[in-house]
Amino acid sequence: MELPPNLAPEKLAQRIHETGLMQSQEIDAILSKAGGRGNADLELFVSLLLRGEHLTNWQITRLVEGHRQGYFYNNWKVLYLIGAGTFARVYRATNIKTAEIKAVKVLRSRHSGSEEMREHFLREGRMVMKLRHPNIVPIHEVDTERNRIYMVMDFVEGQNLRDYVRTHKKLSVKRALKIGADIAMGLAYASEHGVNHRDMKLSNVLLSTKGQARLVDFGLATIAGDSGELTGGPRSIDYAGLERTTGVKRDDKRSDIFFLGCMIYHMLCGVPPLLETRERIKRLAAERYRDVKPITIHDPDLPHRAVVTVNRLMELNADNRIQTPQLAVNEINMALEAIKAGDDKKYDESLSKQQAEEYSQMMTAREEGRGHTLLLIESNISLQNSLREKLKDIGYRVLITNDPERGLERFQNLDPAEPVPADCVLFGCAGLGQVGVQAFRHFTNAEDTKKFPAILIAPDKLDKYIDDAWFEGEGRARMALPLKFKRIKKALRQLLKIEVPDSA
Repeated sequence: MELPPNLAPEKLAQRIHETGLMQSQEIDAILSKAGGRGNADLELFVSLLLRGEHLTNWQITRLVEGHRQGYFYNNWKVLYLIGAGTFARVYRATNIKTAEIKAVKVLRSRHSGSEEMREHFLREGRMVMKLRHPNIVPIHEVDTERNRIYMVMDFVEGQNLRDYVRTHKKLSVKRALKIGADIAMGLAYASEHGVNHRDMKLSNVLLSTKGQARLVDFGLATIAGDSGELTGGPRSIDYAGLERTTGVKRDDKRSDIFFLGCMIYHMLCGVPPLLETRERIKRLAAERYRDVKPITIHDPDLPHRAVVTVNRLMELNADNRIQTPQLAVNEINMALEAIKAGDDKKYDESLSKQQAEEYSQMMTAREEGRGHTLLLIESNISLQNSLREKLKDIGYRVLITNDPERGLERFQNLDPAEPVPADCVLFGCAGLGQVGVQAFRHFTNAEDTKKFPAILIAPDKLDKYIDDAWFEGEGRARMALPLKFKRIKKALRQLLKIEVPDSA
């Protein structure tokens, strides 16, 4: 640190006192050791402050430069700068009451006057505060100090993944896949809570000294509201370029999966898959995404399992890509376990195509209900739970009510411009008995609901209340109790016109 020759030690001591970084008695004691007031040596004074850990280099540099503010955010005393981005700076800080060490992320002053940026920053804090997972850096507090918004999060001893890869150039296959699995697990947990990251890159992953990867910076995240629609702030150029190239809607949930694949690609071969440039037009260009070199060009000796996993994560056709973070977790872990067990044979392109076809068939069956919403009207808790879990496992979104009247109200006065409440209604009679039958009859006969597919799930003892004529034609099905789930799957495929492979 270069000290200005015209700065008197007493002047620096006064600035320290005015900022509240130290008490007068402490300052005077150290000033005395440096020669006393009027005779103190500036370099010795600064050296004593640093050696005694009274102040940090960052604090002294700012004091020397004349900065009077920015050392405290309520009870958090800033120790030094950790990192800086376009919208915020992140500091290591200590709590003056509890001595806890945390990271404090502060919205840059040039954005503090923008109501849009302030709301965007607050929104990130609110989203992440509800997430508690080992692979996500938690946010504990969001507040303001002198009109500057800040959030307090865990301080992770270690470094970000970008710097780690830059230092090590290329990671071992097992190490890269383990980090990738950690990241995917954080994504999966966030996704379960309706949050997508939307800014997946190496610098937004922190590696602890124990090697655990943790996601940070959800500043561009989207969050699903009650309607299931995603809402978010501005998106990164990279995500905009990918979604424009692949023709998917803005904020497609699968974009995080693609960029997770990019991160693992980079870790495995030491080279980023996408052209790195600051030019906006080049970053948005479709060629940037279409012309990704096969990872085996950089390293032809990579294990087949690792290459196939990366290729499936980075599949440009979003429908052929791994569809959810949890499925990404499963695939990465399967590849990692296979390689640990000795399955490290080199990549085989023909075998990869065969495996891709087999996986595609398996996924079509496993995710056959994706994009469809079901409404189950049933008061029997056991049947509710059983159907909910089994239907969710094959991709359906399941809504449940035990009140037929409330269930039918969802379909009243529908706005043609709005999505329908459900693609199919299941009327369960295990708990509702004859009431469930009557609700089914009303639903399938009423002018405004008779066009919707419906399934009646009723025991044989209710046959006397049921007319076989109700099930003539399309759009109706009946299931007996006890229920066989294969029959429900088959009926839903027919009613919703879902095509699946014969093997499924």
